[in-house]
Amino acid sequence: MTYLAAPQRYKTTPTKARSKENVKKSIFIVDDEPKIGELFVTVLRRDGFDARSFMSPVALLEHIDQGKKPDVILADLMMPRINGIELLEALQQRKLTVPVIIMTAHSSVQTAVEAMRLGAFHYLQKPVNLEEMRALIDKALDLYDAKKELTEIKNTKRASHAVDRILGESDAIERVRQTIRTLQNVPNTIVLIMGETGTGKNLVAKTIHYNSTYNAGRFMEINCAALPDNLLEAELFGYEKGAFTDAREAKPGLLEVADGGTVFLDEIDSMSHALQAKLLSFLESRTFRRLGGVEDIRVTTRILCATNSNLEEKVAQKEFRKDLYFRINVVNIFMPPLRTMGRDVIHLAKSIVEEFNTELNRHVQGFTAEAEKKLVEHQWPGNVRELRNVLERAMIFTQGNFIDGHNLALAPTEEREVAEPNDGKFRFPIGASLEELEKAYILHTLKVTNASYAEISDLLGISKKTLWEKRKRYNLDDLVRR
Repeated sequence: MTYLAAPQRYKTTPTKARSKENVKKSIFIVDDEPKIGELFVTVLRRDGFDARSFMSPVALLEHIDQGKKPDVILADLMMPRINGIELLEALQQRKLTVPVIIMTAHSSVQTAVEAMRLGAFHYLQKPVNLEEMRALIDKALDLYDAKKELTEIKNTKRASHAVDRILGESDAIERVRQTIRTLQNVPNTIVLIMGETGTGKNLVAKTIHYNSTYNAGRFMEINCAALPDNLLEAELFGYEKGAFTDAREAKPGLLEVADGGTVFLDEIDSMSHALQAKLLSFLESRTFRRLGGVEDIRVTTRILCATNSNLEEKVAQKEFRKDLYFRINVVNIFMPPLRTMGRDVIHLAKSIVEEFNTELNRHVQGFTAEAEKKLVEHQWPGNVRELRNVLERAMIFTQGNFIDGHNLALAPTEEREVAEPNDGKFRFPIGASLEELEKAYILHTLKVTNASYAEISDLLGISKKTLWEKRKRYNLDDLVRR
């Protein structure tokens, strides 16, 4: 049986794959008929490929195990000892992701289709047409190169969002990292990220995404406070043609576009009650309808949420739905404000300086002792975002290799007085969160009155259960002993 359907087409034809780059692509041919392998090697070498033939899958696999990796494999389907499908399985066990083109007789086409279901790129029917073979090889190389490039991009993003890239040595930051590592084993869990503006909630959301099984999908972010409610609904759920005046064509929403990936809802407390109800319905059923649509759409999109508000207070004030709060607060992560992180500010600052060295083509090596002192003592009302802005300006105007204190344009920190139960006063910095104020207020009350927690709950006008929760959350026992 001949493998050439059209001998007159046997000629050297420039291929798209070779015109794209100078490096020769490697093609392995495996066929138990030696003349067939020799023929294809001759054809492909004339086309500019680095081709090699093997008489058995065992020989091919041994060559691969020695570190020789092909760009494409042409494999006969029916061979003794190991057939084409078993070869596919062996390649998968080795995690070798190269396109495999199966060659098969007409009577085995159905088996070749089964091979494609198991991972083969395509099949060629015998007798093989050379131009068809060339076209399939070109297509396989194009798609494989694109897939490789996409994988490299994803690997780069994954590396740039490794858990250890969340810098800091404080207990609070270590808890953040540990929670993200734990979430790797429960990939579909909804996470609520809390913290002041500029503390890095977006970074945490991306780190969760890229360190989960959802990292193959897209990461889509939307700030719920940046859009009017009707536009926010359309952005999330999409709409059908004619759903409203300007809906000239159908458009999928972020939940649909990010199917298999993650949607990050920043400032989720800005949603209206009506939209909160629709989001809750989606979270319960994982289905939704586009605006103006009648068909239910099911997706596997993961939801991450963030807020810089106290959602418990908003629930108490009927500004946020209690049922939605319980649904999104499965796992929560608290990002501490920068002013509470002590020397961690220096670790963050040095990392930011490294980034700006590349971006601004500078060679700043670090900070003077005076600059470090200012960085640690500043209250940072804008948190990490403010730190980045201050350091960018400092690097632009710094002449030497080290940033000095006078290079740091720090806004003055204002303070205010807060009355206490015993009529004493203590000073508290403007820009601090309500949570920090609450913690300091309870702690000072405990120290000044030397009362029991039961007495303190009555004094503060809160229930014993609420105070017990805050006692655990703020680790008050240890702080009182200091």
